Amino acid sequence: MDNETKKPRHGSVVATHPFHCITPVQLRFSDIDMLGHLNNSRYFELFDVAKNDYFTRVAGGDLKWQRPPVMIANINCDFLSQTTFNERVEVQTQVDRLGDKSFVLIQQLVNSDTGEVKCCCAATMVNFDVKALVPASISPEWRQAIARFEHREDLA
Repeated sequence: MDNETKKPRHGSVVATHPFHCITPVQLRFSDIDMLGHLNNSRYFELFDVAKNDYFTRVAGGDLKWQRPPVMIANINCDFLSQTTFNERVEVQTQVDRLGDKSFVLIQQLVNSDTGEVKCCCAATMVNFDVKALVPASISPEWRQAIARFEHREDLA
């Protein structure tokens, strides 16, 4: 725990709310490096799988990839503990902050059996107008869907 904020802290990424999206992920033989642990680049692939799950759940199961038109503007990752091939793991995902045109998505890879956080990631995602090629305001519908999914009125 961080003494100042009383929130769980894992490296520089801080999870501030409960996770309502938990995505079990399977490690593949090709994900493991010569030392027997998950290659650092593979964490991002697992986080992408969980992003898809998160947005599908927020959309109520019917996700059209033109909506929401989001892209990653910044991503920060803290590798906390090695992940090995025989571990059962899951990705936990939440929206931490929601601005006018962007939001911060917090994700962490966790050992499903022990609860040990292996890796944490914070991604700033920008809503995008694909015709004008500029950032765009997040629609009220998406804002409400995220707030409802996260059980957080402060996001609406």
